[in-house]
Amino acid sequence: MKIIVSMTAEGRIVAETMQGQILAECFFKAEDETAEELRQMGYARLQHTYATATLEAGDGLEPTDLEDVFIEGASPVAQRSSLLEEKAV
Repeated sequence: MKIIVSMTAEGRIVAETMQGQILAECFFKAEDETAEELRQMGYARLQHTYATATLEAGDGLEPTDLEDVFIEGASPVAQRSSLLEEKAV
């Protein structure tokens, strides 16, 4: 599955399918936040939640932006996977 992450005209960050179906509304990690703090608040990196998908930067984003994109309410499996990957780094 390919997921396009882009910024809408209103400034929202969205992850959507190639057909335009919005999968999630996202946000950027602030400079003063850590991934661990966000994980503890129930947020997960988009790239970990959709680990088997190919993420592409769409309108208004650069490919390097994707590593700092988070979503709310990731599944417990995605959260565990995210934690394991971060501990391995």
